[in-house]
Amino acid sequence: MRRASGVAASRSAAWFDNPPRPGGARVTERRTTWLELAVDLPAELGDIVATVLQDLAEGVELRDAGTLLSAQPGRAVIVAHVAPENRALARTAIDETVARAHEAGLATGGVTVSERTTHEDEWRDVWKQFFRATRVGRSFIVRPSWDPGVVAESDRVIDLDPGRAFGTGGHATTRLVIRLAEALDVARTAHGEPVRRFLDLGCGSGILSIAAARLWPDAVGVAVDVDPEATACAEENLARNRVTAVTIATGDLAVLGDAPPFDVVLANIQADVLGPLAAVLAARVAHGGHVILSGLLTKDVEAIAAAYIAAGFEPETHEEDDEWSGLTFSRR
Repeated sequence: MRRASGVAASRSAAWFDNPPRPGGARVTERRTTWLELAVDLPAELGDIVATVLQDLAEGVELRDAGTLLSAQPGRAVIVAHVAPENRALARTAIDETVARAHEAGLATGGVTVSERTTHEDEWRDVWKQFFRATRVGRSFIVRPSWDPGVVAESDRVIDLDPGRAFGTGGHATTRLVIRLAEALDVARTAHGEPVRRFLDLGCGSGILSIAAARLWPDAVGVAVDVDPEATACAEENLARNRVTAVTIATGDLAVLGDAPPFDVVLANIQADVLGPLAAVLAARVAHGGHVILSGLLTKDVEAIAAAYIAAGFEPETHEEDDEWSGLTFSRR
């Protein structure tokens, strides 16, 4: 679900307006009907196959035991939407990836692929069925326009329609970032360390930008994602929540140019992207600042922690939610 390059949201059902097609020309009009490939496979293959399909599909979603649309325990389902003319490329990529995984000793039993024709509007209909007002962390309630929920006076409310971008608070990785951000707010406040600038890396729906703006109302923020559909969705959600102090940019970290360092960076991105970003992020975080990372399977924590310690970060907090982990580091 997170694309392999840069800072896209890891578990996204995102769509591109007009990308170059593998082996083909650009589409002159926006396509709305797709061939949906649903790959049911062992959970440890989920991120691998999702990453491979990202260059061939218009949208890739990874469902596991922790997502709203869930898979069976120990299994994952990759849902990829491809142009019909790219069917053979996608099926070959799946077969070759599973074969290489088998040669590497990974469990590959029971991999199945089903196909159907689908319209992109179905995605919104699915979310309306499953996405309801949800309490996240100690103080946040995330609610869609179709479910106002029950709100207490002390709640921090995020009004969110996810559109086609990842991030509703329903997945463990999003919950982890918000909980860690709440804890960091308490710690920095206790030490008299205000947050003046924050970065939401791989912003998806914009949920973490909104949460950060609620926690640190005097701060200015930047939300970045490589997916233009995600940044468009984030822009809508920021406006819906009357958040005006966050700037949105489409691209990787290079779009920040020579921007001043950030006090806090929030990054809910898969491990194979977060690892190589350690040194790059170190240059973007102020000394004494913090990064909060999630999108990590707990088995990946040791390797990610080693990369960030080597880049000049000090580990502070490690939280788990099901098979997922979130980490907070301070910049030395």
